[in-house]
Amino acid sequence: MVKITLFGLAGTGTSTIGKMIASTCGYDFFSGGLMFRDMAKQKNMDLYEFSELCAKDKKYDIELDKKIKQYGIDNDNFVFESRICWYFIPDSIKIKLSCDDNIRFERISKRDQKDLGYVITKTKERELSERDRYMRYYGLEDYDSNLHFDIVVDTSYKTEDEILRILVRFIESYQKKRSRI
Repeated sequence: MVKITLFGLAGTGTSTIGKMIASTCGYDFFSGGLMFRDMAKQKNMDLYEFSELCAKDKKYDIELDKKIKQYGIDNDNFVFESRICWYFIPDSIKIKLSCDDNIRFERISKRDQKDLGYVITKTKERELSERDRYMRYYGLEDYDSNLHFDIVVDTSYKTEDEILRILVRFIESYQKKRSRI
């Protein structure tokens, strides 16, 4: 029985790598980011507008966080990608993806087909807002600290296949260690 949580700031590759891990291991994949985007769509807002709303009204964050926590309690054999899912699913294998900021911003700009300057400004604003909200709601001043994770992989200059190989080997090794305990 495996629970894997995947953390990374926007543009680090969490959705892509999360789906690849899930497919390779035969697990389900869930994305807090996609759930957040769906909530924004339901409000007819873009991601950045919805993030601003969440900064003013915590009910949206709390609703999503409760869903993540409950999913972790009720299920096994999954990969869940979200900023603080590692916090809500403490019995998971906790993976962090990191990446050079300039590369992250270029990836987001390309993915969303938005101007790079706009992406840089809005992504930084969103990340500051998230940092503030996680501190206010959960006391997580250092939610992105490497100390919270079992493995940290820099995705800046690695291919998706290289990252997948590193993580699948780690997951298999981690499972073997757990089964011996």
